[in-house]
Amino acid sequence: MTKQWLQIILIWIGVLAASLYAMTIPELDFRFLVFSSIAAAAIALVSIEHLISSRAKDTVRQQVYVSAGTIVILGTMTVLSLLS
Repeated sequence: MTKQWLQIILIWIGVLAASLYAMTIPELDFRFLVFSSIAAAAIALVSIEHLISSRAKDTVRQQVYVSAGTIVILGTMTVLSLLS
């Protein structure tokens, strides 16, 4: 596994942990606001990491993978929120 995939998976784990914590928020409007903040933070993490590092290889690809995984995780949590 490359370093790039390790970073992507760690961000996905962070998104999952943060979204599970957000599921404890009783008010749906505030919960969805937290979900959007989590999505923004996931993309920002990738951007900051590439800004700090000396290499810019595969920045867009990593952002796409992080975004896709984040959307799947938060989409699932949104559906679970609406069903409960």
